[in-house]
Amino acid sequence: MTDQIAAKKQLRQNMRQKRRNLPPLEKQTLDQQMAQQFLSSTLYKTCGQLFCFVSLSQEPNTMAILRQALADGKCVAVPRCLPDKTMQFHRLYPDKDITVQLSPGTYGVFEPLEDLPVVTPDEAAHPLCLVPGLAFDRMGGRLGYGAGYYDRFLEKYPFLLKIGYAASIFITDEVPMEPTDQRLDGIATEYPLEVWNG
Repeated sequence: MTDQIAAKKQLRQNMRQKRRNLPPLEKQTLDQQMAQQFLSSTLYKTCGQLFCFVSLSQEPNTMAILRQALADGKCVAVPRCLPDKTMQFHRLYPDKDITVQLSPGTYGVFEPLEDLPVVTPDEAAHPLCLVPGLAFDRMGGRLGYGAGYYDRFLEKYPFLLKIGYAASIFITDEVPMEPTDQRLDGIATEYPLEVWNG
C-alpha cells in the first residue's frame, strides 16, 4: 500500500466518524444554509446545465437544489453508475415529482430511471457539476469514496465547472492526491461559494 493510499484510508475513516458525530439538527441546519448559499451564487444562476448527485442520508441534502433548479428551468441531470465502473447522467423531467424518477441503484444510492434521457455536458450551456466527497481542501483536492466514478466522468469534460459540496467542517488542510484524481474548481459550503480555478 502506498503512502497516498494509506493516508486516504485514514482520512476516510476520520471523516466518516466526523459525519456520524454530526447531530441531526445541526446537519439539517447546515443542509438548509448550504442549499441557500449555492442557489444564491452567481455560478448557479449562470449555469444552464446542473449535474448534481442525489444525496445519501449522511451526505448534504441536495433535494432542495434539484427541485429549485428544475423550477428555474435549468437542465438538471443526476448520475447513474454503469457496470463498466463509469457513470452517466440522466435528465430529470420538471413536470414530474423527482422521487418517481428515481429508483435504488448502486451502493443503495437513488439513481435515475434508465429510460430518462442521457445528458452530456455542453460547454455552451455553462455546465456545473456539484461533486460529493468525504473531504476537500482549498487546492481543489477531493477525497471520494474510493470507486473513482466521478474522477473518470470529470476527466472527460475539462470545461465542466467542478464544485465540491460539503459543510466547511469537511475542509481539511490537504487531501492526499493520486495522478488519476481530478482537482475541483471550487467548493460550496454554508458560506459563500469559493472558486479557485476557472
